[in-house]
Amino acid sequence: MSESIENFLEKVYLFTKDKNRPIKTTELAKLLNIKPPAVTNMAKKLHKLGYVEYEPYIGIRLTEKGIKKAKVIIDKHNIIEAFLVECLGLEKEVAYREACKLEHAMSDRVFRRFKEFVEDCIKCKKS
Repeated sequence: MSESIENFLEKVYLFTKDKNRPIKTTELAKLLNIKPPAVTNMAKKLHKLGYVEYEPYIGIRLTEKGIKKAKVIIDKHNIIEAFLVECLGLEKEVAYREACKLEHAMSDRVFRRFKEFVEDCIKCKKS
């Protein structure tokens, strides 16, 4: 899955969770710093793939499949950020920016092992 699709799903998830309503294409375009027609095209593509429900003039909401994928992306970001801060000692702002880059490069398979490693590392550090 491409970085742009992952960012799309992540932003839709966070917005709809916070606001408890679909996100409008103009709102999402601002969050992603792209033009509204690009959001519409992506929404149509992801609708066909089963990740979002898209209704013109109403907005975009994730399906269960989309929610599941968004949660994995967010979990990757959080675990990578925790590793960079807790294990490597980077500042939170730097770790956040780096985690945004790295979350898209790591496969789900590698992430599962990485997550176990980071959780063990943090537990040992706190002991």
